[in-house]
Amino acid sequence: MPTRAEIERALWGTWLLLRQDPRALDLFDLSVEGFWKSFYAAVVALPFYAFLVLHEMMLAPPVRPLPAVLARLVSYALDWVVFAVAAALLLRMLGLGRRFVPLVVTVNWAAVPQLALMAAAVVASLILPDPLDPLLLVAALAAVLFYRWLVMRQALEGLAGIAFGFVVVDVILGILVDRLVALLLYSG
Repeated sequence: MPTRAEIERALWGTWLLLRQDPRALDLFDLSVEGFWKSFYAAVVALPFYAFLVLHEMMLAPPVRPLPAVLARLVSYALDWVVFAVAAALLLRMLGLGRRFVPLVVTVNWAAVPQLALMAAAVVASLILPDPLDPLLLVAALAAVLFYRWLVMRQALEGLAGIAFGFVVVDVILGILVDRLVALLLYSG
């Protein structure tokens, strides 16, 4: 488990990644130990994710709430692992294996401000009048995807096209994991 100082340093690094500061990667622990510690970001981001799931379930209550919550938690956990495995395979195929740890570490920690932004957008959408709230949520999602691309591009040493491909793969894998887990839990 990372120390409070390591968490703060990594989160500051996520801010510098947004600003495209060349010193940003220096704030992340890019060692093997830092790689494993970066998965703690899932715990840091969990309150934001839980809020988003709760909000979604309030808008459209599931017929079976317990399996729905369980499915979302399982897919949340799997998402972190599935991306890392896919990144390992794809980077090796591309001859970029040395970028694996920086990519996973930065993507993991960058998930915290991404989920925080989405949670803030949901809160703001509750205040805004109806025609504006969907626009705000779409804008927040676009900002998250752009930020994710910025993070991946910097972790991949400026390879913008490959970073875009990784964002697409990440989104597709997230949808597939979510659907597969829901299917498995609801069919049983």
